[in-house]
Amino acid sequence: MLEKISERLFNYQCKKGMLDDKEHRLYVYAYNLLICRTIVYLLIVVFGICMGSLKEMIVFLLAFVPLRQYAGGIHLEKAEKCIVASGILICISGQYLKYFPIPTVSTFLWWIVSVGVISMIAPVECSNKKLESVERKVYKKRSWVLLGIESLSILITLLMDYLWISKSIMVSQVIISMSLILGILKENFFGVILVNTNQLHRGEKNE
Repeated sequence: MLEKISERLFNYQCKKGMLDDKEHRLYVYAYNLLICRTIVYLLIVVFGICMGSLKEMIVFLLAFVPLRQYAGGIHLEKAEKCIVASGILICISGQYLKYFPIPTVSTFLWWIVSVGVISMIAPVECSNKKLESVERKVYKKRSWVLLGIESLSILITLLMDYLWISKSIMVSQVIISMSLILGILKENFFGVILVNTNQLHRGEKNE
């Protein structure tokens, strides 16, 4: 359904001469992403109010979204799956942060590992959004800057005794690091398996 809406938006702008038909795939993907994010943000507000964890969800989101944009990570093929997965992830994170707001030793260990993972392997691109060499350098620098700002925010909020804010940012970075690892596995390992499987099926049909 969301893909059809994106297609209609793109076709409308093409008719108006605003877009080139050659950029079809890129813009449809971008519209899908925009619609997906808008729906997710609306769901966060609704669920946050209903579940009493709106502030935790907002802080998590403020830390998660900018870094995720430049660090990259796993992307689901269907926008509907993206909405469901994102909604579940943020709701669970919000409830977890509401009832367990104080960072533990394991939280700090996970966070330190996550900072290392993000620093080393970001950005992780997806098949719909391949980055050129220059873009990769820009995305990497921006992900480092955002990671540094967020890490500094963690230390400041710890000193100010806003422990739930510190933990919210830590959890967002842990999830991003996991997303990066899953993204690499999906694009390289599972992607190769899928390509080989498709080639095998084509060979069987030709025979």
